[in-house]
Amino acid sequence: MPRIGLTGASGKLGRKIAGKLLEIIPPSDLVLITRNPASLAEFAARGVEIRAGDFDQPAGLPAAFSGLDRLLIISTLSVGRRYEQHQLAIDAAAKAGVGHLIYTSSGGINVDNPAIVIRDHRLTEDALKRSGVTYTILRDSLYAESVATEIAPRAAASGEWRSASGEGRVAFVAKDDCVAVMVKVLTEQGHANQTYELTGPALLSMRDAAALASELTGKKIDYILISDEEFDGMLAAIGVPRDYIEGMFTPGVGASSRHDIVSYEQGIRGGYFAVMSNDVEKILGRKPKSLRDVYLANAELLGIPKI
Repeated sequence: MPRIGLTGASGKLGRKIAGKLLEIIPPSDLVLITRNPASLAEFAARGVEIRAGDFDQPAGLPAAFSGLDRLLIISTLSVGRRYEQHQLAIDAAAKAGVGHLIYTSSGGINVDNPAIVIRDHRLTEDALKRSGVTYTILRDSLYAESVATEIAPRAAASGEWRSASGEGRVAFVAKDDCVAVMVKVLTEQGHANQTYELTGPALLSMRDAAALASELTGKKIDYILISDEEFDGMLAAIGVPRDYIEGMFTPGVGASSRHDIVSYEQGIRGGYFAVMSNDVEKILGRKPKSLRDVYLANAELLGIPKI
């Protein structure tokens, strides 16, 4: 079994991947890399090696990556400058002799996509392909959980689902499906120099998502189209910063800035995220979870009546 490393291991996604990996590999085969090693004490207690690694302190990265056969680079939260961080990590991984790099990218990779997250991902993908290291790119579609745990509960409570995404569609993907794919790629052969589009089973608009939430909760939810300026103002009113600030978090929204969220809605409206593939099914050997599945998994949060 290869020795596997994860960057950003103390985040929610990193912890979930680490937990799933430990169901199938021994702790001695896993290295978790984080800016805050003390935050992963529970994994250290299970025998996992924890290493300090900070993309903003690149001198220490080759040591953090040493002895690894495969390394998952989880994209950082620093939208607007994370390409520069990722490039430093890729360079360090190549210097350390890592054999295979896996990267969490995004669907909708297109130079014309107005979503500001796309530049960082697109340039990171290019850097991986130039690095000379074997790579796998995992383009995650919009997480269904973002809708089920953040947008839909607010809409169900207010009776209004406000969006600037128009009738644009996206194949919402369950985070658990993405995690399962990452685990497969990290532990199996056959994924060298591949790019996978990780999507759910159907292209849906935010109007469709609102209608489904209304159906399941039994609450009337009106889908209201608003302008980019109105959407930005709505986010500003609940305290979301315009641009990303290191460590920021807005309850009910998460770590995204207004510029990030509004430009992503522009990208959906423009059709740039209307991407669907069968890559999840090919890799996992089963159908991906639907948005309905993810809504039902979060029934209590959404107020879906028990049957």
